Parts: sequence; structure tokens; C-alpha cells
Amino acid sequence: MLLSMTGYGKQVLEHTEHRVTVEMRSVNNRFLDITLKMPRSFYYLEEKFKKIIKNYFKRGKIEVYISVQGEGSIHKNVHVDWELLGQYVERVEEIKQHYPIKGELNIEQLVNIEDIFIVEEEEKQDETLTINLLQAMEQSCKKLLEMRRAEGAFLEKDLKERLQVLEETMNRLQHIRPKVIETYRERINKRITDHLAAYSTIDEARIMQEVAILAEKGDITEELTRLHSHINQMKSTLKEEGSVGRKLDFICQEMHREANTIGSKATAAEINELDVILKTEIEKIKEQIQNIE
Repeated sequence: MLLSMTGYGKQVLEHTEHRVTVEMRSVNNRFLDITLKMPRSFYYLEEKFKKIIKNYFKRGKIEVYISVQGEGSIHKNVHVDWELLGQYVERVEEIKQHYPIKGELNIEQLVNIEDIFIVEEEEKQDETLTINLLQAMEQSCKKLLEMRRAEGAFLEKDLKERLQVLEETMNRLQHIRPKVIETYRERINKRITDHLAAYSTIDEARIMQEVAILAEKGDITEELTRLHSHINQMKSTLKEEGSVGRKLDFICQEMHREANTIGSKATAAEINELDVILKTEIEKIKEQIQNIE
């Protein structure tokens, strides 16, 4: 089953002393890019969080938001920079000595002085809180994975439908080939007739050259054969397990190459019209593949 790289997962765990919330959002990305947004007091769990995420996902940009409410969640301590405070007080006294300024430095003014008070988060590792955080991360990953699977199933259905359109269009190309060949034959005969009318002798080599050029230019058999092969490869890849997005993207590029070659060889309006359909569907397939893990 295909996995989309787009999804959302959220898990909340309640405890008598705290409430843990882990929220995850995922979008497409060439590699696995994990961003953790959490209080500094939980940095000691960063590698464990990433290890859990990597067990579930191989590609995608994943943003994780972790919050804890209640007792034991975040412990903060307030410290005073006594040396800096002493310098402020000394400078105030010096100002009074040089200028006739009256007044006292009160506590409200001290609180507003920048850098006097320093707030630090205490890295207190609560065992119960740690267990709940890891469990919440695990459950959130499972919910995100479930959504990515659901989105992947939709993408798989859409891709199969577009591959069906490609095959139907290619069958139409196969059916109009005899008509196109007949058109080439008529053009060649007309050139021969015009040549005979203008010259008294026939240049057999020139005629054969014209026939060869038109035949080569209009023959799309090889391109259709390779395109059929690429479609079959894509169908087989859709059945594979694991991360297949990059492989599908490569196959899609090859399909686009064949469609471009068909367009460059086409000399009949019918082929050009069908080639536009091929290119349009392949482009839509490419857009969908960008979201597959």
C-alpha cells in the first residue's frame, strides 16, 4: 500500500499530575526532515523522539509540537544577577553625587531593569512524565501513519485511473497508425508525381531517401513499446511495500521522455492531439507522485 507524505496525528495523555499533548503535521519532502518544537526541559528526550519517528516514516517534512500542562511539567527558577544589580546601584549613587537629582531606586524599577532577573528551566527528569511523553509520541506517529495510509490509498486509486487513460490513449494511437501510414504514402506519391512533371529523368536515390525520411519520422512504434513497459513497471511498483516515491518519480520521467519523442515525430494532427492527452496525464501523475513516500 502506498503512503502519502501528507497527514496529521495528535495524541493527548492525561495523568493525575500532568497532561501531555503531542501533535504532528507532515508534508512532502525529498528526505525525512524532523522538526521538534518543545520546552527546553525536554531536550533530553530529543533523540528518543526522533528514533520513534524514524521507525514509522522514511520521507517527508514532519513538524512535531510537544506541550505539557500541570505539576511536574516545567520547573523554572528565578536568579538575581547580584553583580549587575550592584553596578546599577553604584551608578545611581554616582549620578546623585554629580547632579541634584532626588529619589530612591524602588523594587518596581528594579523589576523592569533588563537582565537583573534570570529565569532558568530546571531539567528535572520525571520518570512517569518521560514514559507518558514517549507513549504519546508513539501513538501520535500511529495516527499520522494511519492518515498517510488513507491518503496513499486515494493516490493509488487516482494513479491507476490515470494509467488506464494512458493505455486507452496509446491504443487509439496504435489504431490510427495505418491511417497515418496511408497519409505518408499519399504524400510520397504526390512528391514522385511532382518530380516526374518537373524533370525528364527520375532520381531513384532521391525518391528512396524521401521515403526513408518520412517513414522514420512518423514511426512511433518503439516509443509506444517503451511507454507500455514503463506503465507496467509503475503498476508493479505500486504493489511494492515501503518507500517507492523516488522510484515512481524516475519511471514518470522516462514516460514523459517517450511522450515528448512521440510529439516530435508526429506529422499528423490526430497523433498530436493524442500526444497532448498523454503529456497532460503524465504531468498529473508526476504531481501526485510528489506526495508519495
